[in-house]
Amino acid sequence: MSRLEAKKPSLCKSEPLTSERVRATLSVLKGIVTSCYGPSGTQPIGSLSSISPSSYGSVKDLCTTKFGFKWFFHLIPNEATVCSLLLCNRNDTAWDELKLTCQTALHVLQLTIKEPCVLLGGGCTETHLAAYIRHKTFNEPESILKDGGCTQTELQLISEAFCSALESLTGSLEHDGGEILTDLKYGHCWSVQADSPSVVNWPDLLSRCGCGLHNSQEELSWSFLRSARHPFAPQPCLPHEATGSANTLTVDCFTAKLSGLQVAVETANMILDLSYVIEDKN
Repeated sequence: MSRLEAKKPSLCKSEPLTSERVRATLSVLKGIVTSCYGPSGTQPIGSLSSISPSSYGSVKDLCTTKFGFKWFFHLIPNEATVCSLLLCNRNDTAWDELKLTCQTALHVLQLTIKEPCVLLGGGCTETHLAAYIRHKTFNEPESILKDGGCTQTELQLISEAFCSALESLTGSLEHDGGEILTDLKYGHCWSVQADSPSVVNWPDLLSRCGCGLHNSQEELSWSFLRSARHPFAPQPCLPHEATGSANTLTVDCFTAKLSGLQVAVETANMILDLSYVIEDKN
């Protein structure tokens, strides 16, 4: 973000230098220096003894601009690929949330550019994966249990707990009090309004799945999320006509999604280990 807030100078007052004031000053200086990295190309230095010429940056122009009651220094970069983003909000709490959201989105974009792989978003990857795991553990448990370590009953309990956790992630995407459905062909999720009639023709009420890949006119059948149903094998392929008919797709960053799943599994293993230690009578 290539902008620095400009404040009017005030009279210097003699005040005691406390550790809190030092930390606050360093925090402000860090924000100023960090905001210059992107537009100017500057690099941080370790000391003033020997400074490499590559550490210096340059900007095309510098101007001041006013938004609301605040003045800003606007650093105009030499490269057109760098742009300025100004975030404004009347409430400081909402402003902090907006900054965090933009920082997260920028981080995910950087991960996607670094590794250009995506997964279907909108909760469809989670419901599809849950349907596949249920089908695999119900119809082919021998292929999973061949290495030993647990019984078939334990495998069913573990897989069901993991699938329920995946479906909870999808359920958290519904913020309007509506219901989540899953189709029994692809295992994708579909959102329906809360005030929907109890007896309804689903194709007339639904439009597209969460990721936008499939529409409700594909002769599908649905069931409510987390409802009891017989395990089925979701179709893993993406038909060419389906991808061509979708104007926009909702996708998730593969690296971020994989990292989240790995953290969840590692956390579950740690909790199990802690539970064992706590219950140990010795």
